[in-house]
Amino acid sequence: MENTQIPIWKQVNFVKLWLSQTFNALAHILLQVVVMVQVYKMTNSIVGSASVLAIMSLSLFISGLIASKIIDRYSMKNIIHFAGWARAFLSALIGYFLTIETYVGLIGLFGAIIINSFINAWYNPARFALLPLIVSNDQYVKANGTLVMIQQMLMAAGWALGGILIAFVWFPYIILIICLAYISSGITVYFIKLDEKENKDQSQENKVPAWIEVWRIPVVRSITIMETIEGFSNAIWTSALLLAFATVILDAGEEWWGFLNASYFLGAIIGSFIVTFNARTFSNSIGLMIGLSGLSMGVFTILFSINSLPIIAVLLCVLMGPIYQARSIFQVTVLQDAIPAQRRAGIMAARNAFLTPWQSINVLIVGYLADLIGVQNIYLLCGVLYLVAGLIAFQQKSLRSYKFNQQQASSSM
Repeated sequence: MENTQIPIWKQVNFVKLWLSQTFNALAHILLQVVVMVQVYKMTNSIVGSASVLAIMSLSLFISGLIASKIIDRYSMKNIIHFAGWARAFLSALIGYFLTIETYVGLIGLFGAIIINSFINAWYNPARFALLPLIVSNDQYVKANGTLVMIQQMLMAAGWALGGILIAFVWFPYIILIICLAYISSGITVYFIKLDEKENKDQSQENKVPAWIEVWRIPVVRSITIMETIEGFSNAIWTSALLLAFATVILDAGEEWWGFLNASYFLGAIIGSFIVTFNARTFSNSIGLMIGLSGLSMGVFTILFSINSLPIIAVLLCVLMGPIYQARSIFQVTVLQDAIPAQRRAGIMAARNAFLTPWQSINVLIVGYLADLIGVQNIYLLCGVLYLVAGLIAFQQKSLRSYKFNQQQASSSM
């Protein structure tokens, strides 16, 4: 672990991790865009295109269950390094199958997508567990804020960039860019220097399953319950629901739907900047900030649901972006500090195995309820649920009064 007095951008290991995640995020977004567009062309079906995301979610769930049992035995750095090379190979394979416009090609394509998503379920927990090994806990907030900031920028620009590349660049060249980005991600993280003894659990003894520890550690349990509730509410921000809200409730054109999407991403990027450059201030009362962020999100969502002016809706989205982004950064930071070092990856894999399919299911549930009780009412309901999630943070003392260097995990074992 590098000197805590050195600014984070001058810490070589962190810069390598930041570059690795940047390459990975870019490749991941471009691959999603390419696959969805090409599958739509091959099948001429929206269902066929949407099934790509469904298959990826299912693969992530199965892989997460497996990873939660054994991932802690391996080097986090080696997992990320291997994932980069493996996904580069799989991306090339996906590119090949996309050129075969037959059912055999489609079957091969979905098989490669499943394996690619399977590997991705290992990458995220490994990246989560690696960061605390290269920065001190008083720099977790700034480090996470910096990583999230670039990810939000890529998410905001990645889909547009993917569309432009598909329109003007020869398809094999796009696949080549994706492969090189994945390889760069793996190579960059390989040169991170750390004590490998810190990075994996040398013990092969049977331990308490990771998913049980999710509920045994007070802080992890509280945040997981909050994210489960918020997972339902977050479904209202999908493009389909926002489009319905813009056209039905705001009585506005589709251009305002685009403004709502863009304004949220703008707010999320602003939120990442605010957290990153005020990390020390937020670190002193991080549990309280999680609760306040949840309550604020609830209030703004309720105001959003009862508003009928498009410009006010856009402003509310801009305000919600920083709040939601800050809360996400704070929660990840607390989890990194509270989970025992040797169980970080396994516990996060177990959480992801549950939360990832839960988010996908909620999109269907919320869409059904919107048809049943109306778009405005579903936004109002979800605003109330945000308030409930925020109140949990205040009700749970272990989270409300959380201080760094306080190992919540040890007190609950």
